[in-house]
Amino acid sequence: MGNFCTGGETTAKDDATPPLNKAGYGISTAEDTKDAVAEAVKGAGIDGPSLAFVSATVKRDAEEVRKAFADALPGVPLHGITSSGALLTSGGSKSGAVGCLLIKYPKESFATAYDEKDGEAAAKALKEGMAKPATIFMGATPGAEEGVVEALGKEFPGVPVYGGTAADDELAGAWSVMSADKSSGTGVSLVGIGPSVKFGAAMLAPYTLGDTTVKATKTEGRRVFEIDGKPAADWAFELLGDEVKEQYENGGLVLPQTATKPFGLKQPSGEIVTAHLASFGGKEGSYIDFFCPIPEGAELNLMSSGDGPSTGYASALAEAYDKAKAAGTLKGGKPVAGILIFCGGMAIAVGDNLDSGLTSKDFSSKVDGLPMLGMTCFGEQGCLPEEKKNVQRNLTVGMILLG
Repeated sequence: MGNFCTGGETTAKDDATPPLNKAGYGISTAEDTKDAVAEAVKGAGIDGPSLAFVSATVKRDAEEVRKAFADALPGVPLHGITSSGALLTSGGSKSGAVGCLLIKYPKESFATAYDEKDGEAAAKALKEGMAKPATIFMGATPGAEEGVVEALGKEFPGVPVYGGTAADDELAGAWSVMSADKSSGTGVSLVGIGPSVKFGAAMLAPYTLGDTTVKATKTEGRRVFEIDGKPAADWAFELLGDEVKEQYENGGLVLPQTATKPFGLKQPSGEIVTAHLASFGGKEGSYIDFFCPIPEGAELNLMSSGDGPSTGYASALAEAYDKAKAAGTLKGGKPVAGILIFCGGMAIAVGDNLDSGLTSKDFSSKVDGLPMLGMTCFGEQGCLPEEKKNVQRNLTVGMILLG
């Protein structure tokens, strides 16, 4: 079945959340990393957690962060990625922070796996720990995501996959993925979520279709060589103009210039997978690169961001929560914990308005009191509910809820 997601094993009931299921969140901006981790763990307030989701910005050494969490939480499995610039809370973004979401569920609820570079090895290791997960949560590094999604599709056909990609502050390769034992700039971390866990998720692209639609007539993975039969770089330069002239001529990243100009790939179901135009190859190359795969023959629609950037995407944050709460086996029940995934490109687009979205009444009132780890990621993974397909995507806001 490849990357198609029809839903894994399910036994979660609609009754009240079991009293054993607990979660807590802690965050710290203390200068010393060991002190910050200790403060975050204390703030979470969960004795004997069964799993820890952790994150920090690349202002700190990822291996130091990992070791500090492993020492503070001996024997506890860790799933961690670095976040770009800040960690996100309903009280706003916290620059240079360390955070942890500690959860305490029955032992059979989760299984974890990690590999320093190999998604297939990580997927096989996860299967040894949990043969039939209902959902999988992943963490990988830029460029590796679709390979991990494909590997999971082979080992766990039909199982939905969600996740966020490790990030840094300057796209300089300083990102890292962490487990309790290791951290790596090419790491893959997986969490199998068992069928007894109530789960809901949503990945939203808060854009509207525009008037410009073109066809990618020659592609290879994320690289597009031709648009409508013409050199892709020439087409993109005509579209974007002088603000990308230097990159058009010499090659280079154009993420800030394209953060408010998402491209939508329409699926047979009508759903849209959004893609971020990342770079030009220079005149010699005449190609452009995206942050997700562009199938040859795909139609690309230049979408509109509307007032999203000026509002910090406040309505998208609130909608992501509402849809996640109504989805899956959670089905409107009360969540115990949440993970917020916010695309780094969207963070570029909103700039100083990021806190306006996070602290907006519509969003903050929904997550008030909910232990929630929020991260800024360089890619997002999710299952399209209508297409029933796991995909790598960009410029998306996602919410993961555990009941």
